[in-house]
Amino acid sequence: MLFLLGSGSGSPIEARQTHAPDIVIILILLAAFAAVLGVVFIIFMRIKNYYKSEEYIEKERNRKTKYKDVQKLGKENNLSQIEIDTLWDVCRITDSNNILYSIKSNNEVNELFRNAYEIMKQQNLFNDEKLNNFFTTLFKLEMIVAQYKKVLSTRQIAEQTLIFYISNEGEQYPFTVTQNQKDFFTAEIPEFIYKSPRRPELLTRSRFTFRTSDGLSYNLVTRIIRYNEGNDGKFYMVLSHSEQLECQAQRHYKRDFFEKECHFKSVKHIDKPQKGESEYTFSEKSYQGKLTNISAGGCCIQTDLPIKEKQYIGVILPDTGIDETIVGMIRRTRRLPTGKLALHIQFVQISLATKNRIHTLVYKYEL
Repeated sequence: MLFLLGSGSGSPIEARQTHAPDIVIILILLAAFAAVLGVVFIIFMRIKNYYKSEEYIEKERNRKTKYKDVQKLGKENNLSQIEIDTLWDVCRITDSNNILYSIKSNNEVNELFRNAYEIMKQQNLFNDEKLNNFFTTLFKLEMIVAQYKKVLSTRQIAEQTLIFYISNEGEQYPFTVTQNQKDFFTAEIPEFIYKSPRRPELLTRSRFTFRTSDGLSYNLVTRIIRYNEGNDGKFYMVLSHSEQLECQAQRHYKRDFFEKECHFKSVKHIDKPQKGESEYTFSEKSYQGKLTNISAGGCCIQTDLPIKEKQYIGVILPDTGIDETIVGMIRRTRRLPTGKLALHIQFVQISLATKNRIHTLVYKYEL
């Protein structure tokens, strides 16, 4: 086979000349693709910035709540389907603004539910079950709001907060926070505690418990730096700040604190009642006590009587509109500095109607 030299076949110069148009097209396509990517990126950044803008946030805040908003809130906070349905009824009936923004304010949540309560009551939309679901959902939302404002340091404790010192014997003594400064906070001590051997020792790890205005309860550990006697004749202790705070497990119902007279009876529990026989029977004699707090799930009563734990008790609440004698079990007893006994009672037999009456008392609604 003969090869012809200088024929130009396979020459590099000819190859470049032959493929030059293809290279130009590729470069043009790459430039166009880069331009498109640039436009897409600019649009993406503008959309992203818009979603972060005050204009978008304000628009979202002011639009009406949609069912998908309630579903999202329920999924993020483990709401039950009953609670989701109840919240949607509240938002729908009141034509409320976006619940995803309202949920960050306890005032907005309470105003929303109070408005819904009035509308639903006027339209006779409540039965005992729906009213109970209404209040339990409200309390659940209050706890969600409180989690947004979780206390991480004693520097966040508001002045006038009541904190309780927990002794080694489990007794609780009330102190009131009077000042909260950068390096320490101060609490007023009742004179009878200050002058007693139960007074907390200086510079030792001491346990306290307190409750925020949003309903969260905390245990904390800190040290008492010194005691002072003020010019006003009152006694104070200065405490170091602490981040050793533990949020306690929450209750299922909102609780209110006050002092009202009540009565109680001893109760006999029958494990296996016969047909037509009541599971609980009440004694004829009743005793007077002082009701110091209550929720739809239980209450606390102060009494002079030496009553033991695990006993059943019938609670009578005069001047509340409640006719039912509520059956409860004494879960814990606590000796108070006054010498009285505090009975911590869990309700074990209570009607929905009575629960709802307690809800309205606690939330200060009109039944």
